Amino acid sequence: MPRPRTARMSPAQRRLTRAAPVAADGFVSILTTVDGLRLHIRQRIDPAEQAPAWLLLHGLAVSHRYLMPTAAALPGSVYVPDLPGFGFSGDPAEALTAEQHADFVAAWMDEVHLGPILVLANSFGCQIAVELAIRRPDLVAALILVGPTVDPSAPTSGAQIRRWANDLLREDPRQATMILADLRDAGVRRILRTLKHAVAHHIEHRLPVVAAPIRVLRGQYDPIAPAEWVTRAAALAPAADTAEIPGAAHNAVTTAGALVAAQAVAFAAAVGRLAESPSDDRRMPLTHTTSAAQARRMVEQVLHDWNMTDQTDDVLLVTTELVENLTRHTDGGGELHLQRRPDAVVVEVTDTDPRPPTPRTPSPVVPGGRGLLIVAATARRWGNRPARWAGRAGKIVWAEIARRNHD
Repeated sequence: MPRPRTARMSPAQRRLTRAAPVAADGFVSILTTVDGLRLHIRQRIDPAEQAPAWLLLHGLAVSHRYLMPTAAALPGSVYVPDLPGFGFSGDPAEALTAEQHADFVAAWMDEVHLGPILVLANSFGCQIAVELAIRRPDLVAALILVGPTVDPSAPTSGAQIRRWANDLLREDPRQATMILADLRDAGVRRILRTLKHAVAHHIEHRLPVVAAPIRVLRGQYDPIAPAEWVTRAAALAPAADTAEIPGAAHNAVTTAGALVAAQAVAFAAAVGRLAESPSDDRRMPLTHTTSAAQARRMVEQVLHDWNMTDQTDDVLLVTTELVENLTRHTDGGGELHLQRRPDAVVVEVTDTDPRPPTPRTPSPVVPGGRGLLIVAATARRWGNRPARWAGRAGKIVWAEIARRNHD
């Protein structure tokens, strides 16, 4: 049976993949330092663009190079970093996990005041994007995941290597020079160790706690992210849909960049239309490592969107206490939920500890113990009720904060 004819790069796209660090097609190379490590970003800045910018995250063993056909087809400002250990970026002592990559990207975004942003990722980059959306929801407006890994039906390094070899037979052979350059830059040792981290990550357990809207794409002939897995991945997320890129294999971002970009732009427009009318409730997943500062940033933005900044201080105070209680006393994560009412804001925090909260008399010599007393003193009403989170028994602690000034 003959192999299907798959998508191909144009000569201009091939030149763009190997242009860095020289300026080309509006893109320039920027070198900066984050947490002591050199970071290379291929970027195009549109100062007049009002919509959220784009962040593209590459997959395992590759770099910014193969993302450039998609990057060039996107509108507005576009940032395409080389992740640590890949492309022109510096080499960390050890291969980073998806979570560590996400933290590194977030640290860079904080330094350059970037976000919330539209994140488009391919392959292992999807795992990093999902972690970024969970750990720093304030930085992510929406996710476009192209060929996400790792399919749970191929959960080992060996199975992934076999799928990758199968995919090579379906890819544009003119990618070879670009792929060899990326393999040289990363090195076999780092690639194999990163692959080990990828198969240990279990994206299927993380998608259910992503609050950002998601579009999951796959190339029509992609054996690494088959249709059954892409459909399941979208079903796992709270707000996701799927689409297929005709004629492409796993590297759709390289060989069908214009089609991927068109799907991403259409999805971003749909998300933007939904955001124009702020809903009466907003949610943010919480993990054991979520800081109160991250939750406060989200709350401040929501209150601004709702034109309810007259009660910012009280809502932030209650949010801080409830989120810190979750991270201090539970290990299963949960959710922060804000509800808008005509004369109040309701703050709810779901966690995996079924025991009801009990205010206690603080000791004059032992620090802490005043959180619930602060909530009770600040809120008009507060309480708790049983709930479940991630399949576990838990509770919701809620507080209703009245508006100081309202029509």
